[in-house]
Amino acid sequence: MKNKKILLIGPYPPPYGGVSVHIKRLKSLLSGGFDVDIVDEGRNRKDGIFNLRSLNIGRYLRKVFAADIVHIHSGLFFFRAFHFSIARLFFKKTIITIHGYEPRKGDKVRVLDSLILNNCNKVIFVTKELAAWFRIKKHLIKDAFLPPDLNDEQEIPGEVINWIEKKKLQGYSISIANAWRLDSHNNEDLYGLDLCIDAAKKLKARGIKAAFVFVVCDNAGVIKIDPYKQIINYEGMEDYFLLWEAPLSFVKLILKSDIVLRPTNTDGDALTVREGMFLGKTVIASDVVPRPPHTILFKNRDADSLAQTIADFKMRGQNNTETSPETVDSIAYYKAYYNNNIYN
Repeated sequence: MKNKKILLIGPYPPPYGGVSVHIKRLKSLLSGGFDVDIVDEGRNRKDGIFNLRSLNIGRYLRKVFAADIVHIHSGLFFFRAFHFSIARLFFKKTIITIHGYEPRKGDKVRVLDSLILNNCNKVIFVTKELAAWFRIKKHLIKDAFLPPDLNDEQEIPGEVINWIEKKKLQGYSISIANAWRLDSHNNEDLYGLDLCIDAAKKLKARGIKAAFVFVVCDNAGVIKIDPYKQIINYEGMEDYFLLWEAPLSFVKLILKSDIVLRPTNTDGDALTVREGMFLGKTVIASDVVPRPPHTILFKNRDADSLAQTIADFKMRGQNNTETSPETVDSIAYYKAYYNNNIYN
C-alpha cells in the first residue's frame, strides 16, 4: 500500500526556533509511516531542502501537487494564505497549525485568518488561549512539543562543558536560557538577557552561588550583543555569567543544567519550557502568559523577582542531578501524536 505524502511548510532549522525545531522533529516522527517533504520558509538556504525564497514557483507547485496532505506552519499571514490557496487549487487536504498570534495584527487580518481556518480540513492551536482569538468550528488543542532525538543532537562545545563543570565543582547551580537572536518587544529585550545579567549581579552581591549560561544563536538581532558583553566584563561577572554567541544543542545543555529559564516578555507555548520539563529539570519562566503546570513563575521584567526565585531554589538545595539520555522516554509522545488521527 502506498504511503500518504505529507508536505510540511514553514521554517526549517537552522536557525533553531520553536517552530523550526517542531517541523524538524515532526518530519522525523512522520517519516516512519508517511512520505514526508519540506518547503522551507527560512532565510537561510540548506542543502537538500527546497526553500520558498528561491522563487522556483514551478518546483513549489509540483511539491504541492504531489502531496496528499499539505500541513502549513507559517507564522506570517501572507505565507499562510498563499499556501492555503495553492493547496485548495489542487484540491489537497489542508492542515494549519497556529503556533502564535500577535493581537496587534488587527481585526481585519484576524477575520481573514478565520475565513481561511474555517475552510481547512483541520486546524491545530498549540494553546487554548490562541484558539480563543478565533471562532473556529472544529479544531484541536495540542501543544507543539515533540521529544528530541538525543542521538541526533550535537555534543556541546568543550569550552562550554569545561565552564559548567568547573562551576559545579565550586558548588554553583547552573541556570540556562537562550535566544535565537536578540530581538525586542515593546521596546524591551524580548528574550530577557538583560534580566538574567541583572539577576546574576544581585545573586553575586548576596554571595549566592548561581551561575548562568545564556546562548545567542545569531547575533544579527535588532539588539546588539556587545553592550551586554561590556557589562559582564565591567561588573566582573565572567565567573557568574557565560554568554555564548553561537548555535549549540540546547537540549544537550539542558541535560547539564539545574534550572531552565524562559525570561521572555511575550510568548507562546515555549519549546524551551516543554523540553526542560520533559528532561526533568526545574523550569522558571516569566508570568507573561499561562505556562504548563509545575512551571515556577517570576514577575515579568522584574530582575529582583527572578533572582529571588533562583535563590529560593538554591537555598532549598534542589540542584538537579545530570539527566542521563538513557532515562528519556519518547514513546508516549509519539503514540499520542499518532492517536490524534491528525493525518487520517
